[in-house]
This record gives sequence, structure tokens and C-alpha cells, in this order.
Amino acid sequence: MDSLNILSAMEIGVPLPMVVSYIAITSLCLFLSRVQLGLAVSFLSVFYIGYLYNRDILIEAVKGYPMGLVVYAFLGVIIIILAIISFLSSRK
Repeated sequence: MDSLNILSAMEIGVPLPMVVSYIAITSLCLFLSRVQLGLAVSFLSVFYIGYLYNRDILIEAVKGYPMGLVVYAFLGVIIIILAIISFLSSRK
């Protein structure tokens, strides 16, 4: 089965309190002009919802293609490392 068909056939659920907290935290970051922090919250939220929260559904959906999950996790870790580096570097 094609990987695009696997992803389009999946139904991933996201709890409403998680969505509300994501919107509230991101809005607060943007109101306080903390764009970098808002981007980091967005990246981490997508990584958490897409991989950690729905991990069982993803593993079941891609039984024959485990490399996709490894690549997704690897890219998520790279995003986290880049966010930490951007917080530590100051451009004033």
C-alpha cells in the first residue's frame, strides 16, 4: 500500500482541551511578542500530537513501514535541537 494512502486513511483524534491549551499558549506568546517561543510551542505541539499522543494508531497503520516512524521521530528531535539552539543564541 502506498504511504500516502496509509496516511489519508488514518483518523487521528486530538482532545479539545489540548487544542484549547495550544491556542491559548500560542496566542499568549504572540501577544507578548515572543515569536520564537510561539514557533517552538507550535513545533512541539505538532510533534507531540502527531507522534507521541497518537503513537499506537501510527504504529498500527504502518506495520510494514517502520522506517517512516523512525524518520518522523528523528526529524522531531532535530526540530527540538534547533529550537534550543535558537533560544540560546541571541541576536541583539
